Parts: sequence; structure tokens; C-alpha cells
Amino acid sequence: MNTKRITQDAVLLALLIICSQLAIPLPGVPLTLQTFAVGLVATLLPVSDTLLVISGYLILGVSGLPVFANYTSGIGVLDSAVGGYLLGFLIYGLLTSGILAWLDFSRINIILANLLGATVQLLVGTLWLMQFSHLSIGAAMVSGFLPFVVPGLIKIYLVLVIARRLQVVISFS
Repeated sequence: MNTKRITQDAVLLALLIICSQLAIPLPGVPLTLQTFAVGLVATLLPVSDTLLVISGYLILGVSGLPVFANYTSGIGVLDSAVGGYLLGFLIYGLLTSGILAWLDFSRINIILANLLGATVQLLVGTLWLMQFSHLSIGAAMVSGFLPFVVPGLIKIYLVLVIARRLQVVISFS
């Protein structure tokens, strides 16, 4: 791995950590920028780097550094109702980055890859929430999936706009 790729990975890891602390209060569900950063990482980086950045983020958090949302950390965060959403970041990254590795960097491909990645990440988190909190599938969908759909679509749009602009600056060849 060369210096340029290491630097790009480090910058995107820092962005993920910073975005994890940013939330826009909305009625019902706050709009955190954590999944926005995951989508941007997955859109801009090749699969191996995407998994490296997201794994690094998770390892830092589990190790005790307060990088998770609201400056939380520790294995207890993964062993909680939100653990599935965090582990789902790996799946989001793998799917999105993997799809974009095979397809061109068009608007529609960026949107579709992120839609698939974000949807599967939300489903993993919702199923984890269902098991962890002993909820029915319906109750888990109402509390752990549906409130995040519209904010997720907004974040995917932002990923599209920013990734297309950064594509001019970043080259991963």
C-alpha cells in the first residue's frame, strides 16, 4: 500500500469518526452522519480499503476510544441494541464498494449501490435489535428500520453529490 492510499484511508477514517459525533435533531429520529460517512467511504474506496477503514473504526471503538456515536466506546456498545447497526457497516461497505468495483461511477450506480448497502445494513441492525430487545418483527421494523428510511435517502443523495465532486480529486489507480 502506498503513501497516497494510506493517507486517503486515514482521512476517510477521521471523517467517519467525526461524522459519528454529528447529529441533526429531527422529530422522532435524529439524523446522524455516521452512515453518510460509511456510504462515502464505500463509494470512494476499493473494497479492501473500505473494509480496512470500517474495521479500523470498529476496532478503535471496541478498544475504548470514544469514536462511536455520542462519544461512546467499548465492547458493550456492540453488545447492545445498536451493535447490529455498527456491524452492518461492514456489510454496507462490502456491498457498495464491491458493486462499484464492477460498474462505472455513474450517478445511478452510486445510488443503487448505496441503496442496497444501506438497506442491508438497516436490516441487519433491525434484526439484531429484534433479537436483543425481544421485539416482534413488526415492532422492530417500526422502531429500527422505517424511521431511518427518509434520512437514509437524504444521506445517499449527499454521498452522490460529494463523491462525484471528489472523484475529480481522488484517483485510486
